[in-house]
Amino acid sequence: MTVDWSRLRHAWGRATDTPGHLAALESGDADAREAALYHLDIKVLHQGFPETATAPAVRAVTALLAEGRAHPDTVEPLLEFLGDAAVSVIDLADDRYFTEILPDLAEAVAEAYPVVLPLLAASPPGRALFRAENLVAIARMRSLAGRREELAVLVLQWSERGIEPQAEWLHCLGRLGVDLRDRLTDPDPAVRLQAALAHEDDPRARELILAALALPPPPGVHQFALVAAAIRVAADFDEIAAAACQVAGRDSWAGFDDGWGALVRFAFPEPYATHRPLTEPQRALVRALVTNDQLWDPTNGSCRLVFQQAGLPSTRTACGRLAG
Repeated sequence: MTVDWSRLRHAWGRATDTPGHLAALESGDADAREAALYHLDIKVLHQGFPETATAPAVRAVTALLAEGRAHPDTVEPLLEFLGDAAVSVIDLADDRYFTEILPDLAEAVAEAYPVVLPLLAASPPGRALFRAENLVAIARMRSLAGRREELAVLVLQWSERGIEPQAEWLHCLGRLGVDLRDRLTDPDPAVRLQAALAHEDDPRARELILAALALPPPPGVHQFALVAAAIRVAADFDEIAAAACQVAGRDSWAGFDDGWGALVRFAFPEPYATHRPLTEPQRALVRALVTNDQLWDPTNGSCRLVFQQAGLPSTRTACGRLAG
């Protein structure tokens, strides 16, 4: 089907430049391929937000992969593009702004799945985990629920080869809904935690998650995943306050959204106000934040916004005085 790209848009305007970039993906010109991949990432699916050109671009990428026309060094980036498109379908499902765009995008990504699934079975060992992670992202779309079991079998087969750390493969299996509770007692702490993250409702998993929050996560486990899980399973902030202080004292400024910032939002469901004194757990958290040099760059608006939304002073000195 012929696509009239002049009627479609990407993040920077009309998508008339998109077909040229798509053609470059099968080119021998490395610079042109790099520019094309940049175009898909920055314009066609900018920061995970689709536009009207996104679904047609997904179909064009799928055709390149299906027909073997994509240059070999673009296979992984194109699979990642498809995985990111699937994440957008899932994450934006309740956003009314994308109501008209998402159905076609979901259909386009679902059409890509049987094309890219064989890439895992035929993968070079060093690329298998990356391919699996993006295939899992695609398979998590609601329309592909019935296809997850076959992917889980492939992922399990790869995990048994011992090519990558087991925890990384367990993360994939958990996202596919595989029962991992037998790994809650695994000797590898990263494996235990990945199993726990897949089964938060299990009391043993809850205990593992809360105990792990205070420590730097082992390789194969991301701190943001532990923070989010701890917030979900904790009865209240007081239960995780001591561990939250450890995170707040060591996290980088980049944790403003899903690290220390998420813990601040959990600790302050209502903004601080002078007529509502800090609780001791809140006070301890503010003290921990004050000790962290990475959070107090006055030009960093993201960090400042976290403090403002919690009703806290946006300067280190003022927060220190408040915490006492």
